[in-house]
Amino acid sequence: MKIKTLLYAYLLWLMGMGLAAAQANTIEGFDVSQQGGKTVVRITTKEPLANVPPNFAVSNPPRIAFDFPNTANGLGRSSQEVGQGELRSVNIVQGTDRTRLVLNLRRPVSHEASVDGRNMLITLSEATVSQTAPGAQTARFADGRSDTKHAIRDVDFRRGRAGEGRIIVDLSDTTTGIDIRQQGQNIVVEFLQTALPENLRRRLDVIDFGTPVNTVSTFRQGDNVRMVIEPKGQWEHTAYQSDTQFVLEVKPVSADPSRASQRGRYTGEKLSLNFQNVEVRAVL
Repeated sequence: MKIKTLLYAYLLWLMGMGLAAAQANTIEGFDVSQQGGKTVVRITTKEPLANVPPNFAVSNPPRIAFDFPNTANGLGRSSQEVGQGELRSVNIVQGTDRTRLVLNLRRPVSHEASVDGRNMLITLSEATVSQTAPGAQTARFADGRSDTKHAIRDVDFRRGRAGEGRIIVDLSDTTTGIDIRQQGQNIVVEFLQTALPENLRRRLDVIDFGTPVNTVSTFRQGDNVRMVIEPKGQWEHTAYQSDTQFVLEVKPVSADPSRASQRGRYTGEKLSLNFQNVEVRAVL
């Protein structure tokens, strides 16, 4: 009986140690400031972070999310209204093995993140404008590290439940620089200073999937890898990244039925024209 009691106590101790290990760090501080027209979010943790946590961004609704592994929420609240610059509010949601920080934005913006001891700084700024093609806008989705070799490991295409086309790119690391822009009717994704294996230099014909995407072409462009996505019809796209997986979704957009019902409808007073007994020259 005594052995069973000791064994039970030991198991409880192991469970406690596992729970403590699962939440080895804590988010203790949070503040927002304006610096040079940019919004800077400072996150303070109990222990220094080894690197920037995995993060991803979506454009509809515009949000940026960071996943802090083995971290608890020590702020005592799960949401905070901000209302500074492009940042509307912040949500901090604790799960079993991580805490997710969500920045709710007024519109999609580019962001940079860095770690300085116990502080992580997130800088929000407007998307930059491309100088290479008139009328094309380039959004810096993720800043890359020039001292690290980047590569694309795989490119896959899938159809989502809502009929969206989902392009999934497996990256070699989480610090690959990515630019996204719309060029004409196409979506162009640039993976900066990234290598591409020979077997992935190809053009995928995905018309049979029944999504807004016709083709996905991936090829080398100088030191970068360029991906050109050719959609059809009316569509919108969003992009996000989780760890080393980059995902771009192209969703179909249905036409507004209210506008379609008004097509051919005219307003104003009716006008009657009588051309009887009128010379042809007078009419012309």
